[in-house]
Amino acid sequence: MIWLLLAALAFAALAIALPPLLLARGGAAAADGASDLAVYRDQLAEVDKERERGLLTEAEADAARLEIKRRILALPKAEVRASTTATSRPLALAVGLGLSVFSAVIYLALGRPTLPGRPFDPAAVRAAADEDMKRAVDEVETMVARLAEKMKANPNDAKGWRMLGWSYLQMGRTAEGVATLKHAVELDPKNAALRSQLGEAVIRLAEGKVTDEALKIFDAALSIDAKDPRARFYRGMALMQGGKEREALEAWVQIIREGPADAEWMTGLREQARALALKLKLDPNTAVP
Repeated sequence: MIWLLLAALAFAALAIALPPLLLARGGAAAADGASDLAVYRDQLAEVDKERERGLLTEAEADAARLEIKRRILALPKAEVRASTTATSRPLALAVGLGLSVFSAVIYLALGRPTLPGRPFDPAAVRAAADEDMKRAVDEVETMVARLAEKMKANPNDAKGWRMLGWSYLQMGRTAEGVATLKHAVELDPKNAALRSQLGEAVIRLAEGKVTDEALKIFDAALSIDAKDPRARFYRGMALMQGGKEREALEAWVQIIREGPADAEWMTGLREQARALALKLKLDPNTAVP
């Protein structure tokens, strides 16, 4: 059954591919050439008649005859093209059949038409996905371990400690991330963005609650950079958690108005502000810019 199906597919492919190559343009080209030749002969006769009537000088008649004869000499080129097209038909057939035979030989050498199909196994798919995930986690852990070893040799590299702390947070090792980011802040105390990142890590450690410790860290960040968006956002989060939802919305709206429209965090902030506006029974289209 499989061989009949393959043969039918091969025949269908040839039926689609070969007709454009086998189009009989030779006869049309020859007919066009004969028609043009007849026209040029009539033009030569017309030139002779006009010369006899005195409508053309001898020089003008010679020039006209020369141009018509030049066009007649160009006609064989069309005939050559028609002949070439006609001779290409056997070549097209040979190429089509050759490709079919070549494909069949390759399939016989490499294909396994008798191999039974395997039913879909959700458990096998999950196992493969779990294996891929485990491999990815192992690779990340290896990279983080290398970074930690590197930091032992570069203990004063604040950027490296910050990267290591962020990596710990992404891996779910929150306590280690907080400790590492605190060390980075000690090395770079004037970095507002680093301090606000530490404050966010402290919030993660507190399972989402904006603690007094986190607020102190954000206040320190804002004392360095009053426009730091992360610190300002979590100050608004503290207001919301304290029941001051309208004040929180106002704080977030102010960040949206003053922040860069193309910032990566802008979309998420705007969505949270709109959700809070709905909770306050406000029109989010007017309450949130």
